[in-house]
Amino acid sequence: MKRQYSSRRGQHGAILIIALMFLLTITLLTLSSMRSSRIGLFLAQNEESRVSAEQAAQALADAIVSTPASTPVVGDSGFTACTPGESGCNRNDLPVPNATLAYAVASNHMQARVERTGAAFRPPPRVVETSIDKFSAASFRVTTTFDRAADGLGREQITEGVLVLVPKQ
Repeated sequence: MKRQYSSRRGQHGAILIIALMFLLTITLLTLSSMRSSRIGLFLAQNEESRVSAEQAAQALADAIVSTPASTPVVGDSGFTACTPGESGCNRNDLPVPNATLAYAVASNHMQARVERTGAAFRPPPRVVETSIDKFSAASFRVTTTFDRAADGLGREQITEGVLVLVPKQ
């Protein structure tokens, strides 16, 4: 006796395999999308930290440049004034007028160094539109550092040149 099987009955397991393959594909696509989103978020956080560090270092440089006491015309070329806690300086009493920046300096998240560069005194550039017989110029290199890399918040160092007009005696 020959038994006849319906073809419908033999295909019940095939749909299960196809459904599992679809579920596996959807799961892999979802995991890939989640990983891509996480990487994008990580990159955005890195960029935000970089920009924030750059702005903080620039704010400290601007505060130092805007304070005449921060660029003292004393000593020869190489004379260095720094914020407290920095080594290799002639003076460690560089004033920071902004309270928020002063707190960051005290917390060792920010540092500043003002170094006298070039000749002791030289004529001011003509662009300054100042009489050469009444003024001379002293140049400085202002270097500020923001460093919170240990906290994942970035590190930035900015160096600017500053020219200070000095009345002739």
